[in-house]
Amino acid sequence: MLEPNGPLAQSVYWRRRGLAAVGSVLAVVLLAWLIGGLVEADDQHPVQGTADTADVGGGDRPGAVQVTSSRVSAPPSSPGPDDPRGSVTASSPSPTVSPTSTTSPPVVTTTSPAPPPKPPAACPDKVVKVVAAPDVPSYPVGARPLLTLRIVNAGPVACTRDLDRKLREILVLGADGTRLWSSTDCYGPPEPDVRVLAPNTAVEFSVNWAGRTSAPGCPENRKTVPAGKYRVVGKLGTLTGPPTPLTLT
Repeated sequence: MLEPNGPLAQSVYWRRRGLAAVGSVLAVVLLAWLIGGLVEADDQHPVQGTADTADVGGGDRPGAVQVTSSRVSAPPSSPGPDDPRGSVTASSPSPTVSPTSTTSPPVVTTTSPAPPPKPPAACPDKVVKVVAAPDVPSYPVGARPLLTLRIVNAGPVACTRDLDRKLREILVLGADGTRLWSSTDCYGPPEPDVRVLAPNTAVEFSVNWAGRTSAPGCPENRKTVPAGKYRVVGKLGTLTGPPTPLTLT
């Protein structure tokens, strides 16, 4: 059966067999290529779902074969910009913005500092009261009587007055008005002493009289005043107070 028989030459039959064999091989290769292409095309369209069962041969019929696919479906890809289904953009959650207070800040009004108050005006003579008196009405000769000058602002408001030591004075006069002693005779040069006098408030200056005479310039020949009745008078500049009695025994 392997040896060709026929009217033609044997080589012709061998060539025909070779061509038939080559054709068979090519047919098998072509068939395998077609089957592989179909299988690959089917794999490019996976079935969605976690486990789908296909009934081959029909439902509950005897001899039916169930094919179970465990291929997990891939999530649907996002449509492109030209896809008519539109595009889905995944956006991160917007940061929470705390509400901003709309209350306006308080308005700070700056004002110029108030000018310092003006000093009180000078005390007029009519509101200044002056009086001088001993602390007790009678002293023995040789004692040192304490004499006090009181200056009072009798007005309704505070005022200023120069109480310079040269301006304030305590005098001791004889019964006939003779000048015997002055608090300004033997003291140093005057010094300004401007003070604010509150209403109805007394300012006092005291001195101990040695019981001797004096004169302006403080001469050395001073004499002891004998026992008798005398008067103490207070002065502040041109203001003169009423006399107060003083007795030396």
